[in-house]
Amino acid sequence: MAAGDTHWPQVKALFEAALEQPWAAREAFVRASGADPAVQDEVLSLLAHEHVLQDATTDSFLEPPLADEPGPLLPPGERLGAWEIVGPLGAGGMAEVMLARRADGAWDGEAAVKVLKRGMDSAAVLARFALEQRALARLNHPHIAHLLDAGRTAAGLPYFVMERVLGRPIDQACEGLALEARLGLFLQLADAVAFAHRQLLVHRDLKPSNVLVTEDSQVKLLDFGIAKALDPAEGEHTGAGPRPYTPNYASPEQVRGEPVGTLTDIYSLGVLLYVMLTGLRPYGRNATTPQEAARSVLEEEPTRPSALSPGLVADPQWMVTRKRLKGDLDNILLKALDKAPAARYPSVDAFAADVRAHLAGLPVSARAPSAGYLLSRFVLRHRAASAAAALALSSLVAGVGVATWQAHEADRQRQRAEARFAQVRQLANQMVFKYHDQIAHLPGATAVRDALLQDAAGYLDALAHDVADDAGLARELAEAWFRLAVLQGESFSPGQERPDDALRSAEKALALLPLYLPQADVPALDKAVDLRLLHSDLLLRQGRLIPANEALAEASRLVERIVAQQPDDLQTLSRQATLLGRRAVLTGGSVAASNLGRTEEALQLWQQALAIFERMRAREPGEVEWVHQTAWAHHGLGSVAVLRGDSALALSHTTQAVQLRDEAARRVPQSAHYRHQTAMARVVHSVALNQAGRNAEGRVRLDEAEATMQALSAADPGNEVLQRDRVLLGLVQGRLLVDAGQTAQALRRVDAAVAALALRAAKGSDFYVQRWWADALLWSARLRLSKDPPEAARRAAQVVAMMQGDDVTRNAARGWQLAQALGTEGQALAALGRRDEARQRGRQALQLWTALHPDGQIPGALQRWFREAQALSAAAP
Repeated sequence: MAAGDTHWPQVKALFEAALEQPWAAREAFVRASGADPAVQDEVLSLLAHEHVLQDATTDSFLEPPLADEPGPLLPPGERLGAWEIVGPLGAGGMAEVMLARRADGAWDGEAAVKVLKRGMDSAAVLARFALEQRALARLNHPHIAHLLDAGRTAAGLPYFVMERVLGRPIDQACEGLALEARLGLFLQLADAVAFAHRQLLVHRDLKPSNVLVTEDSQVKLLDFGIAKALDPAEGEHTGAGPRPYTPNYASPEQVRGEPVGTLTDIYSLGVLLYVMLTGLRPYGRNATTPQEAARSVLEEEPTRPSALSPGLVADPQWMVTRKRLKGDLDNILLKALDKAPAARYPSVDAFAADVRAHLAGLPVSARAPSAGYLLSRFVLRHRAASAAAALALSSLVAGVGVATWQAHEADRQRQRAEARFAQVRQLANQMVFKYHDQIAHLPGATAVRDALLQDAAGYLDALAHDVADDAGLARELAEAWFRLAVLQGESFSPGQERPDDALRSAEKALALLPLYLPQADVPALDKAVDLRLLHSDLLLRQGRLIPANEALAEASRLVERIVAQQPDDLQTLSRQATLLGRRAVLTGGSVAASNLGRTEEALQLWQQALAIFERMRAREPGEVEWVHQTAWAHHGLGSVAVLRGDSALALSHTTQAVQLRDEAARRVPQSAHYRHQTAMARVVHSVALNQAGRNAEGRVRLDEAEATMQALSAADPGNEVLQRDRVLLGLVQGRLLVDAGQTAQALRRVDAAVAALALRAAKGSDFYVQRWWADALLWSARLRLSKDPPEAARRAAQVVAMMQGDDVTRNAARGWQLAQALGTEGQALAALGRRDEARQRGRQALQLWTALHPDGQIPGALQRWFREAQALSAAAP
């Protein structure tokens, strides 16, 4: 691929975002995205050759796409039997996928509806699907998404209603997991496929996008049987006609158009497991077209996994993983990937049995049962017993003198091992707690911090087998993982903006707390509080309000223990005030972050936090950290005041936040973090100025913030938190330009933010970024209302689909955005003359506003959208 494998996630995300645009606008959209020029060129190339593209994560089945549809195949509100369409979820070459909800009152629930595009031979498809429907109904398995319904739309298009699954593709879910956890996910998948094979059904299109892993690590297999139902071939064993498959995961017999069966799925499972364990495909890694990928299936032999060079694999622990792949797992994978079907495993159960045998240390069928191999498996399973037997035998043969010498040698080796253990532990601790902390806030330090912490974590993990006997080591490991989590995903300090990885690192640290926390001293309790606060922040990034609140409750209990020991210590006061501020954010302190929407309570919590920070500054005026934290409280109060529509209060607090951030940066000029926060304080101050009718002053503040961020970005391009905030700054600039009446400039800024945030939203389950992306899309829709109402309606409908969720009335940030999107979609529908639908959107928005605020106290900054919903719902026919 021209842009290189390292750019593929960005290429894929931008390509998929561009596909959502009208054909004539795609090139301009890509050029305005701000992506790397090589990424832009690759995306434009893919768009130009879209008719032959078969991405491993689409459902295009090698079919050429039909002409651009004039609009969605199923508009929101259309009924399909018991189901009502909500909005789009995605699209492929053959089908569009829509979100639907149960609308007949029998029960509440959501589903994914796959509707085939116009121009297909729907009668043949439905006839074939009728043969499969009874068998598919038997696929009642916990790891298979259920087929719920099927039929034709009012326009005669075939559709299938499937259980909606929220999760990540299995290859992405494996990133950062231990080898055993990856194999555990594979065994769930294998059980699902084996169950379906017993029902005489073959999937034939196993690939990562058809295997999702939910938040609770449960595998869900999608589209089982649908690929077969959509097969245009006339019979099971005919080669006539194109068959649906994905080249990168297809078997040789599929590529050749030969009869397929259960052995085809076994081959695809082998490819999937190879990708899950290595992050790479077994062959065809340089293929850039479907034809090249298909040819590699036939002509290239799979690379033995343990032979992959470290330069190819992104896994930082690859050298350790590679050793564990060598032997059994190598042989298991190569047996599943044999080009000759008869040489593969005879069944999925046999494949899974070998994986289970490997995990248990038993011999596997993929390796010849030589005496040496069987003995090595026995020793692996019974290390202690085998070692004892060997020592006893040696003692009997060699005599007492040899035994005495061995005992002396063992003691010498033990002393040497203990000394090396202490040296490695000391080195790792110096890397984590001394060198890392000294460079943490220096400009350009992000990449060095990452390397330092990853190396240190690797050293400490090598010692982890002794952690149960060593509370001190457990604490060191926990605090190392905590620092790595901060770097990976703490929301507002220099870092990599990888909150999903950060959450995994934080949870590794949390798992170690019980080993040392019961007898911990105050410094250890302080760090444990910080870890709980970070955990809450990361859960909030995912929109998980309840567990985030539970994490804050755990932090509060730890703070109580600290207060009992040193109630008036400044660090203790800092933890108390920080906890109040984090509770304020979760309660209702921000329009962007997940929150409960209780702004009055949030205001009071911030005021309590500010009072504590002010006491700290008065006691120790020379400590710059207290200046920094006091500025944070003013920043939080300013954000709540903006949300509430209290311009005077917002201006007061945001002005003080700017002054204090500037003071901290002047006193510690080498701190990139403090300088970054001077820019963020100006962003919130600009919003307050604009709300007070001082638009020009607000835009001046944004120009100052942009200059600071640009300078910091040049010094530390690896700081992804800063890059994210630069994108958000551009969106705020666009919104202020709207109020200034400069709509053309505003649209350019907003569309650039849409493209950049789409790329970021594709990287993980980050609700904070997703909500900002939705906000940018919504503003881009509003700016198109007068000149392009169809596009405005489409973009608003996209936001409606994005913001759906079970927590829509609990998570105010989600609910507010959804209510606004419904109103904007209604405005666009009204402009198109579709007044009944417009009134329906207005009523839906009004119902949501009422559910979010049953007391009628809509935050001041949101009242304009509430009034918009009222006007739409009351509009005359």
